[in-house]
Amino acid sequence: MAKPWMEIGRYGSVGIELVLTILILAGIGRWLDARYWGAAGWGTGGGFLLGVFVAMRNLMRTAAHMQRDIERAEARDPAANRWKVDEAWLHKESDVDPGAKVPDEDDGGERRSDGDHGV
Repeated sequence: MAKPWMEIGRYGSVGIELVLTILILAGIGRWLDARYWGAAGWGTGGGFLLGVFVAMRNLMRTAAHMQRDIERAEARDPAANRWKVDEAWLHKESDVDPGAKVPDEDDGGERRSDGDHGV
């Protein structure tokens, strides 16, 4: 039972990692601007772009790891990935009331399902 919590911890922080990577590298660029380059903004912009690149690379690597983990889990238990449908939730053609009102796609109004436009 501890396995799902481990995966949530591993992959649940992807968004925070993405944002922090961009902010930290943009902050380093801003510091370089203020310290060495006279606050021209090139360091901040370069740090931001480098942060976006590194964050996207990390995101793609994490997605690849996630896909590999899913494939391993499916290989261990092939029956676990089959979806089971509860037949009680399905609508059958015989369940449809012929006099029920359904939205008309043409004019946005309602029409009866038997084709008779009620007024």
